Amino acid sequence: MSEQEFDVQQTHSIERWDRNKLIMQSAGRGWSTLYAAVATVNSWSGILNPVGHYCIGFCLRGPAQLSVRLMSQTEVQEATLSPRQFLIIPADEASQWKRRGSSEMLMLYLKKDLIEEVNKEVFGRSRVNLAIRLGATDPLLEQLALAVLEALQRPSLGATPVFVETLTHTFAAQLLKAHSVEAEQDAPTLACYENFRSNMARVQAFIDRSLGEDLSLEVIANQANISVCGLKRLFQRYHSTSPHQYLLERRIAKAARFLTETELPIAEVALETGFSSQSHFATAFKKKIGLSPKAYREARGSILTMSHGAFNVEQALA
Repeated sequence: MSEQEFDVQQTHSIERWDRNKLIMQSAGRGWSTLYAAVATVNSWSGILNPVGHYCIGFCLRGPAQLSVRLMSQTEVQEATLSPRQFLIIPADEASQWKRRGSSEMLMLYLKKDLIEEVNKEVFGRSRVNLAIRLGATDPLLEQLALAVLEALQRPSLGATPVFVETLTHTFAAQLLKAHSVEAEQDAPTLACYENFRSNMARVQAFIDRSLGEDLSLEVIANQANISVCGLKRLFQRYHSTSPHQYLLERRIAKAARFLTETELPIAEVALETGFSSQSHFATAFKKKIGLSPKAYREARGSILTMSHGAFNVEQALA
């Protein structure tokens, strides 16, 4: 890869248009894989011809209404670009744009050969196929973009060309991982996760009111409208535990309430909380709490903050 500085002449030079106002840029920094500029970008419409490199725009301040159409397609994308959101300008295809509103934008141009290199070495793909999005959000890309912004603002803080090249490689990897067409093909899984997350409170409420029943993973999965395998993956991601472990801890938490708040016999407590037998209940309870159900009940007058491993009684009862 060439060590020659990534020159503004290899970009759309949007920050230098008469209608816009350049605030800062990376020219003269010796950055070979990345060109960066901050500018106030105002309303405009027209065609952006391909420059052979990918441009990622990151909105810093001020929303704008955008519409874009790739010249090879008839579909028009429309979106409101708000602060902390991204847009992607294709490298090799002309696109027609319409913008209404004024925004302060950080524009990042990544060398095409860098993108192709990362795509091949990291993901084993021969062809770059970035999805052209308006108003995308990505917390990791955001942090990387802000790191570039800081390097522009405060070059004395170790923002050497080598540091920026490393930063650019990481940016390219995340861009390809999360914003390629291949990533979009995983959208049903991601949508499933977001739907599951939004309905987690309902699933948790279902579990809590059904603890005394024979709760199978199939029954719980039906509440989330996903498969059992999907339930296991998503529970691990959301709760960092398995559905079985979560269910066991909720049962023990409910049993602890019965032991301290009622006079129910321990055998009935076991039945009410879904354990198959009193002995099964006693074994599971002691393993988690560190006390037998009888000893726990006898100590109910004191403040219990017992724990076993990662299980905390007070937290579970909350």
